[in-house]
Amino acid sequence: MEQQSLLVFPCDYPIKVMARVGPGLREQLDTIVRRHAPDLDESRISERPSAQQHFVGVTYIIRAHNAEQIGALFGDLKTVESVLLVL
Repeated sequence: MEQQSLLVFPCDYPIKVMARVGPGLREQLDTIVRRHAPDLDESRISERPSAQQHFVGVTYIIRAHNAEQIGALFGDLKTVESVLLVL
């Protein structure tokens, strides 16, 4: 049985990363996202620290071209030690 995607590609796709704050975190995340979405627009990235500044949420809105691109990006982001969750 073939599974059909609910997304129509290409499309804008938000990726939210929750991580522990640490030196170089944002640069590391940006590098990974740009590897999978080289056309990433800097204005489509937002960052939100937690109340105690121990954690940060970073949202990237990428131009996704297929489900494989999204899956590979999620997989690479999850390899970062300080990343807790990728949505």
